[in-house]
Amino acid sequence: MKYYDRNTGLLIEDSTALLVNGTATDESLRNTLSRCILSASGWRAIMTLSGDEEDSREDVSEDMLLIAAAAAVSFSDYLALEHPRIILGCDARPTGRLLSAAVRRAFIAEGAVIDDIFISSAPEIMAASHRYDGFFYISASHNPIGHNGYKFGTKGGVLCKEEIEKVIPRLKEIICREGAAADLRKLIAEADQEKLEDVLRRHNTAKRCALETYRAFVMRTAKASEPFSLPFGIAIDFNGSARSASIDKQFLRSHDAAIWAINAEPGQIAHAIVPEGENLEHVRKTLEERHRENEAFILGYMPDNDGDRGNFVYTDKRGKAHILSAQTVFALVALIELSYDAMKGRKKIAIAVNGPTSLLLDDIAEKTGATVFRSDIGEANVVTLSEKLREEGWTCRVCGEGSNGGNITYPAKVRDPMNSLTTFAKLWSVEGLYQFVMGRLGKKADQAPSLCSVITALPKYITTSAFSSDAVMHIQSSDYNKLKAEYEDILQYEGNGRMPKQFSRWEVRQYEGSEEEIGIGTAHRRPDSTGGLKVQFYDKEGRAAGYLWLSKSRTEPVIRTMVDIRGNDKKLHDELLQWQHEMVRRADERTVNS
Repeated sequence: MKYYDRNTGLLIEDSTALLVNGTATDESLRNTLSRCILSASGWRAIMTLSGDEEDSREDVSEDMLLIAAAAAVSFSDYLALEHPRIILGCDARPTGRLLSAAVRRAFIAEGAVIDDIFISSAPEIMAASHRYDGFFYISASHNPIGHNGYKFGTKGGVLCKEEIEKVIPRLKEIICREGAAADLRKLIAEADQEKLEDVLRRHNTAKRCALETYRAFVMRTAKASEPFSLPFGIAIDFNGSARSASIDKQFLRSHDAAIWAINAEPGQIAHAIVPEGENLEHVRKTLEERHRENEAFILGYMPDNDGDRGNFVYTDKRGKAHILSAQTVFALVALIELSYDAMKGRKKIAIAVNGPTSLLLDDIAEKTGATVFRSDIGEANVVTLSEKLREEGWTCRVCGEGSNGGNITYPAKVRDPMNSLTTFAKLWSVEGLYQFVMGRLGKKADQAPSLCSVITALPKYITTSAFSSDAVMHIQSSDYNKLKAEYEDILQYEGNGRMPKQFSRWEVRQYEGSEEEIGIGTAHRRPDSTGGLKVQFYDKEGRAAGYLWLSKSRTEPVIRTMVDIRGNDKKLHDELLQWQHEMVRRADERTVNS
């Protein structure tokens, strides 16, 4: 029998369809797993049958379906419950439907009790997961359309690095044992038919409950004691994402916003997924057009496919629309929320961010009386750090990765554009906050709250976009630890000589999990050395004024490099980035040839 999602009309599953066809072998299964990236940020791979990351067809190989089933088994084993209650969902990628079917059947065969909400945003399923023993989410976040993968966790957040490293060995054990292909094929094929039909029948009820829970959770996260309002127009480019099947339109309209949406059907993926750079041009142009018709339209956003990241565009006072960088979006949220805490008289205010978040955050923290703490890249790392800070008595309501944009506002454990929007609403809804914010920036407030004025008043920094071609380096070496050591050796030899005259000294900061250490060498990092490395520069007054960044991507086979500097000297930024690239290339050559 075929089951459909009531809200979108999309097919969820034909319960009588045969998923597996007997083409996978133990060897092909192991080879396929070797192409998967397994990390705390998500397990990901190109899932399309063609192997083309831009392929928008839904076809998936049997190997990938069997690995999906193995992932479900490994998570179920991690939970170590006889009948764990698990909420299952996926983003709007074409391959999600078949992968969901494999996971759904594997969980049923393992004895789990499943609620399936099909296409759902990451914040939605994570908010709803508080009522379950765990969640399993099929998504590749911002990766190209042909990719897919898995995120899972408990209590509203993905498993941290230490916990996910307990699950990965179990997955490998399942895949690498003799007869794995036949065992997994049998697991999928022999899932109890009556239980499968029951899960699919209950889908629409489960989805409605998830949306209601999520809507209430967003209100709880907003944490404004006053009723809040979004008294302006918002343009949205859903780009066919899971957010188009979530609460956005109804929620925003219920708080006074006017909405104009494009690419608003789930799966209507009209352009590249990552909400950066030229991909935001679609919503920027839409906002500008709407503003000409109605000056109330001053803001727009585009989410990635799973809907946790959402970067923004805004109109200036002349009606021209501009793209906000990911770093600026995060800084803007941080400024408003830290100012809100300061205005309310809260003590020991902190914010937890990742290593490559711009030093603009430090500048903002100084102006609002807050303290910045840093972790390695990875959403789970900043969430873990913020939890530690709260346990130590800090007021830490906001954390996140400025390098990726979007904020995580307590008690949420995932980024969410709805949280960003409710933060922006405070400028209109909390009496005196807009004037307080502008005062902390040393600027005169307009008569009425103006998001544009706040953005214009932010201290100036130039930061390499984490998703620009300049930030990505393909290297030959697979030994990241050795590459780091060679990089440090080169840096020590030429650091003082090539450091720009604007700076007085430099130091190395290293990141592992939720920890930051200052110092060069293996003594300041874990043996596997998977974390990021920052070379931080200081001006003559002893203030941090810039950095070089180096890290290995957890979800793609690349090295990421970045530069961040105070001011607007683009030439200095480019010179530092060139120097960084030279050091990485030389370190790579040394590593390969040693």
